[in-house]
Amino acid sequence: MRAHAITVGLVIAALGCLASAGAAAADDLLIKNVTIVSPEREAPSAATNVLVRDGRIVAIGRELPQGIHGSDDVIDGTGRYLAPGLIDAHTHLSDIPGMTFEHELAHPDIARETRRQIPRSYLYYGFTSVVDMMAGQPDVIARWNDLDVRPHAYFCGAAPVFDGYPMNFVPKPFRYRITPYFLFDEARADEFPAGFAPTEHTPEAVVKRMHGDGAVCVKTTFEGGFPGQENLPLPSERIIRDLVAAAHARGMPVLLHANSQSAQTFGLAAGVDAFVHGIWRWDDPGTTGLTADVTKILDAIVHGDIAWQPTIQVLYGERDLHDPDYLSSPELRHVLPKAIVDWYGTEDGQWFASRMRDNPGVARALEDGHWEDLDAVPIARVTEALSYLASRGARLSFGSDTPSAPTYANPPGLNGRLEMRRWLEAGVTPMRLFRAATIVNAELFGLQDVIGTVEEGKRADLLVMTRNPMEDASAFDGIDIVILEGRVLRRSDLSAENGQ
Repeated sequence: MRAHAITVGLVIAALGCLASAGAAAADDLLIKNVTIVSPEREAPSAATNVLVRDGRIVAIGRELPQGIHGSDDVIDGTGRYLAPGLIDAHTHLSDIPGMTFEHELAHPDIARETRRQIPRSYLYYGFTSVVDMMAGQPDVIARWNDLDVRPHAYFCGAAPVFDGYPMNFVPKPFRYRITPYFLFDEARADEFPAGFAPTEHTPEAVVKRMHGDGAVCVKTTFEGGFPGQENLPLPSERIIRDLVAAAHARGMPVLLHANSQSAQTFGLAAGVDAFVHGIWRWDDPGTTGLTADVTKILDAIVHGDIAWQPTIQVLYGERDLHDPDYLSSPELRHVLPKAIVDWYGTEDGQWFASRMRDNPGVARALEDGHWEDLDAVPIARVTEALSYLASRGARLSFGSDTPSAPTYANPPGLNGRLEMRRWLEAGVTPMRLFRAATIVNAELFGLQDVIGTVEEGKRADLLVMTRNPMEDASAFDGIDIVILEGRVLRRSDLSAENGQ
């Protein structure tokens, strides 16, 4: 239901305008008398000291290190908690929520201000690392990482079968240039685009290319379509098995866009490593209670140790467009400039909500004043599935899918915080949530030696908090300081209200 890649050309130019030489290497930083909460620990530490040098944690212990350069390099952590920065493992960094390519051209000042704020908004809610899930242009990621203040960005190379989802949203032949890792399917060889060599689009060839471009993972799709655009091309099990083999040979996981019973059944058979999206499209249209067939899939996910990323906010991102009070939410003022929030309230800014109203079911619900009933069934289903998996110790991966569609109701940073609340509503404990957004994601993407825990040798992406996130997820509303590769950033300075 989206076309992320259509904005890629514009975002390369926009990020180029915002880029600097990057953050300079920080001096020594000492965090004194702080309580460490880290997902590999069963409990918080006793009060201790943490020394950061050249952006890395170099020492943890009670003895004060020597050679600190002055009081500006010391944080008094008395009564505070030190946690690893969070990892949002499902983002789309080329997009401004709710804006199309044409909107950006028509409102360049609003777009520029919003693009400047988006990286800060992720940091405001503690996300110091993000993974772009549909990247086909490594330049976007490189330019993002050149920004002065931003989370560290990684990317999955997008490998859909040619002309399948989400390539179908982008006009030909542009779609082939902005999604360069698309897969050849010999069963449709006569439809393969002219000017492209099938040998360069085999699973082995596309994985080799994306790995060389710096991808840490492979993202493919099993999506047959949506009302009004059904019967999209689907990959064969053999193609995805070959993709998995090629990716594993290079130490890369394969993630599958899969929100239906058929998609997750397919993914289990093909041997993928993770499901991106919960299972909210069920074969039985009349139930929200777990059926025997859905339970069988969920049990196989647990048994196979498949990572599962529910992305419940995808559904709320559609529903909340029709909330008459949404744009007055006080939380929005921290993550979006006032100019774009005001634009969302205009007829032009309401374009996607208006398009949704063309759906008869949506129109009926709105006419009856029941906007909260929109997507109620899939929300109930994915919540039930998440609850079941959590109760059985499944490997849960945290990702927000920001923005999940051309909706302004997926604001950067805040969307992840809202996803946390959905998990808690499903019965996931704060500790499981904390682990999913730190060590589980780090291990899934092979980054466990770099991020995900507070340990010596790790990159100093850290959060200084007033509450313990192992026990209370509202701790992420009480972040005081964000430390990004040793650089100290006051949370209040990251708010859109400050207009940085």
